[in-house]
Amino acid sequence: MKLKIFLGAALLALAGCNAPVSQSVADSQRPPSNDVRQNFINIVFKRTYRHEAGEVVWARISSVVLLDPEKQIYAYCVRIVPKRGWGDWAYLGVSFTEGKVLGATVNDDRCHDKRLRYYPFPEMNGMKT
Repeated sequence: MKLKIFLGAALLALAGCNAPVSQSVADSQRPPSNDVRQNFINIVFKRTYRHEAGEVVWARISSVVLLDPEKQIYAYCVRIVPKRGWGDWAYLGVSFTEGKVLGATVNDDRCHDKRLRYYPFPEMNGMKT
């Protein structure tokens, strides 16, 4: 419950205030590990966003980038196409450190950066969003 409240507050606080990432952040890209993928599914989807909007029919996860080297804060994006909204991408930007989610932003502008690489995320297919 505390996680839901925290993520909800973070989404409201961060909505609409994200600048494009710097070149050094874009250069720090690395493919998402299995731990990052599983952590997203376990923490964000199964516990937080479990309402019945429809099944995910197509999903991609971005490279992980280093946002703050001093604090070791990383971020990645997930984009999905839900069954009900076929053709409309839904984006979620996630920041984390030491395996703990710090915040998430729906439709994060940084997720649209053309330098960000995306990878198939078949683990999400069929999940409820």
